[in-house]
Amino acid sequence: MTSGDKRALLSLVAGFTVWSAAFVLLYALQALGCAYGWSQHRLVLCLAFVVASLPLVWLAFWQSPADDEPASSLSVIALWANRAALGATVLVFLGPIAAVSPCL
Repeated sequence: MTSGDKRALLSLVAGFTVWSAAFVLLYALQALGCAYGWSQHRLVLCLAFVVASLPLVWLAFWQSPADDEPASSLSVIALWANRAALGATVLVFLGPIAAVSPCL
């Protein structure tokens, strides 16, 4: 296994790992904000969404530094998996944060 393959394999799992950490963070903040009645609850959730999205945007559009070599199929799959993680982040998190009341 070459170093490029190792980097692509790490990149393959990175996107949805970040997504799952963001999922836990956002829903923990949602529960804490409801429990303690934060006055800026929606703002905190929006900021957490933006902070969680930044590494996903970087992963979705990052290209390997060895661009002079042809892309391996693993690196192409990793790039599209990271783009899927970014899309899942927008679909799963942005709607509930922006359109739904954070507390019932």
